[in-house]
Amino acid sequence: MNRLGGVKRRQALLGLAAAIVAGGFVVALVNMGAGLTAGPAYQTLPVASGSNPVLGSTYNLGGHGVGPDSSPYQTEVVSTAETLTTTSGGGPAAPPSNATQGSPGGAIELSTSLTISAPHPEETASAVSALAYSVGGYVAYQSTYNSSAYVAIRVPAADYRAVMGQVEALGSFVSLTTNSNDVTVQYTDLNATLTSLQTERGALLRLLNESSSINGTLAIESQLQQVNQQINEVESQILQTRTLIDFATIYVTVGQTSAPSALSVTLVVTPDNGTSPLSVTFNAVVKGGSQPYVVNYNFGDGDAAQGQILIHTYYEPGDYKVLVSVTDQNGTVVERGATVKVSAPSIGSGLSAFMGTVGGLLVGVVEGIVEVAVVALPIAAVGAAILIPLRRRNQKPVRQSQ
Repeated sequence: MNRLGGVKRRQALLGLAAAIVAGGFVVALVNMGAGLTAGPAYQTLPVASGSNPVLGSTYNLGGHGVGPDSSPYQTEVVSTAETLTTTSGGGPAAPPSNATQGSPGGAIELSTSLTISAPHPEETASAVSALAYSVGGYVAYQSTYNSSAYVAIRVPAADYRAVMGQVEALGSFVSLTTNSNDVTVQYTDLNATLTSLQTERGALLRLLNESSSINGTLAIESQLQQVNQQINEVESQILQTRTLIDFATIYVTVGQTSAPSALSVTLVVTPDNGTSPLSVTFNAVVKGGSQPYVVNYNFGDGDAAQGQILIHTYYEPGDYKVLVSVTDQNGTVVERGATVKVSAPSIGSGLSAFMGTVGGLLVGVVEGIVEVAVVALPIAAVGAAILIPLRRRNQKPVRQSQ
């Protein structure tokens, strides 16, 4: 009789097959439960070109409804915008904080060109001049035009950082260029040249006092005049260099801020109708006003969220009144509304969903059976390889002695 450890071989194989099938069901159910618990994954949608993303908006990146009955997976932020600072040429500019780096020490000339915009350029330029005088500096040049103003100030190098911060605060930052020039070698050479010329002048003065001829005296006086002229030029260069070292130069160009257009918002809803559960993408296209903007949604089902482009899912049939409100930096508020119509799924769609679930369960069972079989069959084979020889050894007849 074919037995394996007291059990028929056929029974052992049937039992193994039943255990594999049962294990497959268990694995499929566990996988389906894990998929339901995980919930919908967040999705990020790119902002298409020409969609006018809201620059400088303050957004809630959590993407969850904030209503009393909000679901943590209903509303999703799919895109936000960033505040961009550009130069007059249109490219990215260094942040204004770069303008307030420490002033250099030693024989270094520092100059900065700053461009800002303000509603009244002439008044702003006057305020820049007042800042220079308040720290012991002075105005090197100033001019005013119809819609702009230009002023060059020199301030003590030790006060450069503080003055730059105050100048930037007078308007909106546009662009910044800072140059530093190390003149240590040049300054040292000028002083050495001055010392040499002064020594030469002293020698000429001694010769002039000792001269006894008219021609000799005239020649010495001519040469002494040239040396004095050279000394004056070098002293002027030293004074100018010393001034540029001790005083940082700030060139400020003030442009007139253009009046912003009226704040407006257009609400794009895609799709605006369908069967539940219905996932709808909302896009608030904002124009005009003063940035940054704050965009708030009320989805009409008790949920609310903040952001420009959001995805919200409606699970119950009904007509939902969606309201989006936009607030700009000046506190101006505009609102737009839309209606989303959600209908109940038809019987056919319910049956299709049920069949889809059953089909998914069958596929999961087959996959589970394969997973269990991969583990169980090698174990069963090893067990049979060990037990069968042991069983045959125990069944050998014992010889009786005569």
